[in-house]
Amino acid sequence: MIMKIKKLDELELIKRGNIFKHCLFTVIGLLFVHIAMMEFNIILMSQRNAVVLIIIFIVSLFCIEMICYGIFPLSEKRQKFVYIIAGLCGVAAVIFTVIELLYGEEGFIVNEMLSDTGMVGVMGCLLFAILLAYVIKSICSLQKTSRGEDE
Repeated sequence: MIMKIKKLDELELIKRGNIFKHCLFTVIGLLFVHIAMMEFNIILMSQRNAVVLIIIFIVSLFCIEMICYGIFPLSEKRQKFVYIIAGLCGVAAVIFTVIELLYGEEGFIVNEMLSDTGMVGVMGCLLFAILLAYVIKSICSLQKTSRGEDE
């Protein structure tokens, strides 16, 4: 099955390029902050968790900006499916984190560092933010459309 990708017009390509630029500069900035914190022995989480958190943050930022600009590289239906799956995974991660914090032995912060349980909770919140942005954008679009029809 060959996936058909929607052709973007010039304005959408410019917006998409700006989104990639924002994400690139953000990841460079976060990596510099991470390196500086390591140099000054400010350790908030394990090295592995820090890199994973930076990646999840950048993916969330990218998706949220794409939603805000209304750019759907795939068909809108497929893109909506991706956002819903990401959001549901985020909700599940937050729920599992809360259950683990209530009944588990490990806390959100252990030895002044973010624990693995806390890391899952933070990643869940970032993924849920994608779904939340999509829902807010959809509601705003529906309201804008209904106001346009009434006037």
